[in-house]
Amino acid sequence: MMTRHTGLPKYLTALALALALVACGAPATPPSGPYARFLKGDESVRKVSQEGPFTLLDIDYSTCCGYLFGAQLDYQRILYRDKVLVKKVERVEPFRGFGRPALVWPVPLGDGKLQVLSEHGGKAAFDTVDLGLYSHDGEDGYYHGYPIAPGVRYFPSNGGVLLSGFPLRVQKLPAGLDCCTGHIGQLAGTAPDGSAYAYADSRKEPGAILVVDADGTKREPVPLPVTPTTASTQDLSPHTPLLRWFQSSFAWTKNAQGKWNAAPVAAAPQGKGVAAEDVFLDVPAGYRRCFATDNASCEPGWRLLQAGELPTLFKDGYVPPYSYAPPQGMRAFGAPVTALIASRIGYGGTGYYLYVDASAEQVVAAFTRRLRERKLPFVRVDECPRTDYGNPDCAAQLGERLGWRRKLDYSLEGALRWRPESGAMFVLPTIAVAIVAEEGGATRISTLARYPAPPPMRDN
Repeated sequence: MMTRHTGLPKYLTALALALALVACGAPATPPSGPYARFLKGDESVRKVSQEGPFTLLDIDYSTCCGYLFGAQLDYQRILYRDKVLVKKVERVEPFRGFGRPALVWPVPLGDGKLQVLSEHGGKAAFDTVDLGLYSHDGEDGYYHGYPIAPGVRYFPSNGGVLLSGFPLRVQKLPAGLDCCTGHIGQLAGTAPDGSAYAYADSRKEPGAILVVDADGTKREPVPLPVTPTTASTQDLSPHTPLLRWFQSSFAWTKNAQGKWNAAPVAAAPQGKGVAAEDVFLDVPAGYRRCFATDNASCEPGWRLLQAGELPTLFKDGYVPPYSYAPPQGMRAFGAPVTALIASRIGYGGTGYYLYVDASAEQVVAAFTRRLRERKLPFVRVDECPRTDYGNPDCAAQLGERLGWRRKLDYSLEGALRWRPESGAMFVLPTIAVAIVAEEGGATRISTLARYPAPPPMRDN
C-alpha cells in the first residue's frame, strides 16, 4: 500500500523556519530618547514641533516581521502639558493667526469636517468644524485652508468657504460659474461692505473675473488677458498673490442697477481695430476690451441675446448664457457679425465664439490678411504635416515662426489635435484660433486656447 506524505520535506521545513526567523527579526526595540515614555515598542520620533502648550510628535512605527513582511507606518501624537492627549492622528497642521495656539486635522471619514484643538481657559478645547465641502484644492502645507488674513482661512471650491475665529465661524460663499464658461470660482476680492465677491478662474494665471452677490446673483463674466500672479516673501499663503493682483488691478464700482462690479484700474488701450477682432488677434490688449452689458468698463452698444433669436445658429430656441448681439451694422473680418459668446475653452479657461455671416473660405482669407497687416507671426495648423496617427506635427513651423523650441503644453497640444472638416486653425504667440463653417452658410471663429507669452511648454 502506498503511503501519502502530507508534510513538507525536511529541507523545506528548515528553509521556512529560517525565513520566519529572518522575517520576525529581533524583539521590539525599546523606545529611547526624551519622549520614550510616550512611545511603545518599535515606535520612534522622527520630528518634534511645539505649538504653544501642545507638543506634536511625528512618529515612525515599524511593525514586527522585519524587512520581508513588515510595514512602516507614519502618524502623529499630540501631548498636552506632558500628557498624551491624542494618541494617533494624521495630517495635523498648526492653526496660526487666530489669537491662540491651535492645531487642526481632518475628521476621518468626516466629509469635510475638521477637528480643531486649542487651549481655552487653561484647558484643552476641541471644536469640530463642518465646512460642507467634500474636497478643496489644498496643497502641501495648506490642506486645511489658505490663510488670507489674520484669523481667516479660505477653502476654495467654486466659491468656497471662509473659516474665522475664535470662536470658530464658517461662512459659505456663493457659487461662481462652473458651466458654460471656464470654471470661475477662486476668491479674488471682497466688496467694501462685504455684500459681493470677485472670483477668478485661476489662482496662478487668472484669465477671467466674475462678481457675485452674497445672495448668489451673478454679473456677466469678463475674460481678461492671462496674467501670471507673482509671489512675495511676505505672503500669508499661496492664495495671497491672487488677492494682491485683484486689489492692484481692479476697483469696486457700482453699476446702473446699484450693484457692485469690478472695473479695471487702468483704462483699456486704444484698439488697433474692431474689438470683436482684437480678441482673436491682439490678446494682451484685445482682452482688456470686454462686452458685458452690466459693466461700464466694457464696450458700449452690445446687448444680451434673447431666447429664440438667431434660430439658424441656436436650435430649439436655446441661447447660450452670455451671448451678445453686436451694435447695428458691426462687421468683423470683412463680414457682418451676428453673435459673440463668452464660452469655456475646451482645455480650460474662458474665450469667445464669434459668428459672422460669410463663408469659412472668405473669413479665413480675411483673417490671414489681418495677421499679415499687423505683422503677427502665425502657424496655420491645417497646413502642417501629419503624423502616422493623422495629428498635425507643427514642431518645425512653431520653432521657425514663433521661436517655440520645446514641446507644447499638453492642453495646447490637445487643442491642436482637433481637425475641422472645413476652415482652418491658427496658432499665434498668445492664442490658438479655429475658423469653422456652420450650417446655413455662417462661420464660427473660436478661441481654442489662450496663454501668456511665452506659452507653457514641456521638455519631453
